[in-house]
Amino acid sequence: MKQLTNLGRSLIFSLGLLIFVACASAVHRGVVAMKIDDSTAHVGLNKSEVSVGDHVELFSNQCHNIKVDGVCKKISKGHGLVTGVINNDYVSVKFDQGVTFKEGDFIEKHSH
Repeated sequence: MKQLTNLGRSLIFSLGLLIFVACASAVHRGVVAMKIDDSTAHVGLNKSEVSVGDHVELFSNQCHNIKVDGVCKKISKGHGLVTGVINNDYVSVKFDQGVTFKEGDFIEKHSH
């Protein structure tokens, strides 16, 4: 009976891990390739990953003491909206008023 319990636990753990990995790989991420103006950017993101009207969150990497400990943090900078599909590889994103961004920042599509 104890082996069955351990087998059940292993099965549940494996199933949970599989679900976690599947969800983690579903994050759609793109990099700000070009700043058009103070609120609009072209983002490298395949048109099959987002649609006009999708909500996105803007992030940057904040790294300190790279030579000492190499610690980086993912910092949220604000939100935006996909406003257009430029071609297969780029979309246009308009960020909320007051959001500051630069080339190299990255976005993730909201899953809600």
